Amino acid sequence: MPTELSATPLHLLALEDALKAAGISPSDSPADRLKKAGIRHFDEKIHEQPKAWLIKQFGEAGGKYPVNVARLIRNLVWQKKERIERKLDPPFKELVRTYWYMYLKPTLTRAGALSDETDQYKQLSENLADLVKVYQVMKYKDIGFRDENQPNRKMGVFGNVIPFSEKLGHFDYLAELHEKHHVTVIALGGQPSVLNAEYFVDDIKAGRTSLRRSFYLYSIVDFDPSGWIIRDAFLDSLRFYGIKNIQTFDLINPDMLTPEEILLSRYPIKAGPDMTEKNRRWLAEVSKRRYANMKYLFEEVGGKTKLYGLEAEAISTARIDAELAKIMEPVLGRDEDKLKLYEMKSLDKAVSELILFKVTHPDIP
Repeated sequence: MPTELSATPLHLLALEDALKAAGISPSDSPADRLKKAGIRHFDEKIHEQPKAWLIKQFGEAGGKYPVNVARLIRNLVWQKKERIERKLDPPFKELVRTYWYMYLKPTLTRAGALSDETDQYKQLSENLADLVKVYQVMKYKDIGFRDENQPNRKMGVFGNVIPFSEKLGHFDYLAELHEKHHVTVIALGGQPSVLNAEYFVDDIKAGRTSLRRSFYLYSIVDFDPSGWIIRDAFLDSLRFYGIKNIQTFDLINPDMLTPEEILLSRYPIKAGPDMTEKNRRWLAEVSKRRYANMKYLFEEVGGKTKLYGLEAEAISTARIDAELAKIMEPVLGRDEDKLKLYEMKSLDKAVSELILFKVTHPDIP
């Protein structure tokens, strides 16, 4: 049975850990998974029901709110999926945030469960991701949600070569890489998104890149626990959607700077009870890379290890270009024939567009 929003949403855990936490077995039927998610069928439209009905169906003794918000969210979303499947409702061609305003916020208000303290839109997003990736009872496209991050990716002829960034600020640079090398690029917008990954992989498949190929990913994320949580969640979502053979090259790391530059650029990583385990896991993971300059990112203070991180912006795109020339361009060279075919298709398209322009604009020389 779902609980309220936890410190670590299930979908951000490694899939095996998430399934265990949710009590899901690979052999569970869809009906079993729905039951474990606290979902059941309702003939009544949940979002139109009065407070007494909502409390009767979703109330929880001793809870923080009159209703169990997580369970209400999951049933609202599932009912929308059911109604679209049965053609009782048209596909919901809107953003998840629009769904929040149209369906969830009014229902929470009516139930007396709208909160000023908890980010309940985030709770909607987290529960949606759990239904898709952990309970695996639906996909975002089943409802028709739009991907607000769609403008922040470009699909190239090399669908399996993917430079990606944590922040939107790097998208202009990624677009330059796309134009120069015909690679596929994506900026994640500062947070992991299962919806973003689902539609991104759909676009890769639409470009006829086999998901069974080797994929080469080049990350531009902050060199700290939070940046790597976003990195790992993105890679985990790609694996979930069928991309299994992934090689990752991390472009933001201490060996991209001199010791003097590191000491000028580094910043203390947040410590505290909620970060201790995350920091420990991150340090263990990056230590496997044996970066020569890693020693400048931690120090012993009062018997405790003080960690430092590096922002992605601390490393210039010129320096990233130089690294990509060594580790990405040789990968592209293996598909010379494919690139020529792509360029011929682009030329054919340009010629066709020119002919169409001439026909439709005869007065322009």
